[in-house]
Amino acid sequence: MKKKMLSMLLVALFAVAVALPACADWVRPVSTIEKWDEEADFVIVGYGLAGAAAAVEAHDIDPEAKVVVLEKMPSTLAGGNSIASGQTFIVPAPDALEDFKLYLEACNEPNPIPDEYMDWLVNGFATQLPWIEGIAESAGYEAGYVSGGPIKWGSMVLEFDSFPGSNFSGASAHLRKKNSGAFENGGVWRCFNEAAKVRDIEIRYENPAISLVQDPVTKEVFGVVATDANGKEYSIKSAKGVLLACGGYENNLEMQRDFHGMDVVYTAGTPGNTGDGIKMLMEAGAKIWHMKNQTQSGGFWLGFKVPEYEATFMRNFDMPAGSWVEIDSDNERFYNESYGYHRQHMKYVKYGRYTDLPHERALPVHLIFDEATREAGAVGNQWLSWPTTTEGYTWSNDNLAEIEKGWVIKADTIEELAEKIDRDPAAVKATIERYNEMCEKGVDEDFGRDPETMQKIEKGPFYAIPIYPTLVGTTGGAKRDTASRVLDWNDEVIPGLYEAGELGSYISNLYQNGTFLAEAMLSGRTAAQTAFGGESEIIAVDKSDVGPAWADAEDGEYKATVDGVHDKIEFTFTVKDGKLSDIAVTGGRDTMMMTDEQFETYVSAIIETQSEGVDAVSGATEDCKAIGKAIAQAFAK
Repeated sequence: MKKKMLSMLLVALFAVAVALPACADWVRPVSTIEKWDEEADFVIVGYGLAGAAAAVEAHDIDPEAKVVVLEKMPSTLAGGNSIASGQTFIVPAPDALEDFKLYLEACNEPNPIPDEYMDWLVNGFATQLPWIEGIAESAGYEAGYVSGGPIKWGSMVLEFDSFPGSNFSGASAHLRKKNSGAFENGGVWRCFNEAAKVRDIEIRYENPAISLVQDPVTKEVFGVVATDANGKEYSIKSAKGVLLACGGYENNLEMQRDFHGMDVVYTAGTPGNTGDGIKMLMEAGAKIWHMKNQTQSGGFWLGFKVPEYEATFMRNFDMPAGSWVEIDSDNERFYNESYGYHRQHMKYVKYGRYTDLPHERALPVHLIFDEATREAGAVGNQWLSWPTTTEGYTWSNDNLAEIEKGWVIKADTIEELAEKIDRDPAAVKATIERYNEMCEKGVDEDFGRDPETMQKIEKGPFYAIPIYPTLVGTTGGAKRDTASRVLDWNDEVIPGLYEAGELGSYISNLYQNGTFLAEAMLSGRTAAQTAFGGESEIIAVDKSDVGPAWADAEDGEYKATVDGVHDKIEFTFTVKDGKLSDIAVTGGRDTMMMTDEQFETYVSAIIETQSEGVDAVSGATEDCKAIGKAIAQAFAK
């Protein structure tokens, strides 16, 4: 009997010994902490927008509180996916909440979130603008519409106009330096980062959290174990709990394969999003949701992966010329490659519903183009992608630098190009000849590509670059309630554990432009309010003197020269009788992509409304932004 009991005890001990290493990696029993190395009031893991919003709100509720933010990346690479995003946050009009709710519910189908969650989300998006404006005011920033003017209802990017409620009134906003009037890459996160600086909030860069500290019985979370920049472990006890705001798992290929079945995929955002928070949440007993929605909610985009950068560049949304195609593993075209899918976050309609583009099923995929497209402009996006927004590399206008680096493959003939990229020369040539034949006919008989975007691929040399699915965000994580508290599998709160932002997002299928950043701010702020049992006072922003940039300008001509897509552009603005009466391009007009008709449409709208808050012209967004920058520069106080 004693032998049997001893045997059972040894088996039990062996089981515990086997289980402990996995447990100890991401969650540690509180009993293992003999003495805490330090104590804080609130610990935030991750310094993207959600973490920054939470830190600022926590400070403003209690300026004496010790708020510690742990960020795994160095200061030069901070900002999470927020800094690499398109910088839009959505603001529904106060009288549009019913329609806005219907619209978001349609986006989430067939994976709805609880009704009370949706009510909270919609109301939060509609009411948080004064708080955002107050934070911006404290940081020397302001809120505005993406094209350059002040926020106004109706100036909005809408992705799915056939959905119920899609007629809701709202605005697509961003944050920019005060009185600049110009769009700013990473502006929303940079604003909150400045707000954190003026509040002297402690941000510890290169200090990743490696374990939650939890009571294994009550499940309460007491703090975290982190490592400093030298790799030394230390523990922090957090009086009011721990907030996980450390993003998703875009840059973890194993998790992508396990949870989403993707074979090869990269990130266009921070390389730091490797699923750390998800691992902690799983081991802490959290209920996991939205790991695999019907689609990758933010869409997988079309990326160029090069050895020098861990994250990808994106293929230009609007290619500079028409002599190009994409080919799949069968060396054939496989969809209408010139359509503006970025307007629906890279979704297309298949079987009557929006789904992800077919690239992950079509790999390997190559972009093939000729000298005419090479000369016409950058094939890589020049403003959106981590290597650009955060690491400072801008794709060259003529693509020559990238060819020299070997990122783009060059050959004198299509057959030679095919051999260089390990494809069947005859098959690739046949595909190009078929495409050229349809260019001559003026109709894409295979995929319905707009003939205006089609030019024959005939001017050598010829070029190729691989295209890979590239993620802007995932939404998986723990289910959380409307107080940003993490829930377990019984939908009970795990005490002391909060979650915000992309990690465990409320977005459960299709993504509407602006909801990720709006959710990051709302959920981060809410976590701080719940932890501290209150909310901060909103800083009043005086809007009495808000007007167009030229409101106080004397009559006369004002010039400004700004960087366009391809080169410098000079604009001359004429003010007469206190109003803007004319906008002219007085230098560099040939470098602009917009047509004379598009230019006239955009300029007329500005002059007619006497406002910079005019919707950008479709297909000419970058040139519209250049006009906005020039207005800000010409009339700078």
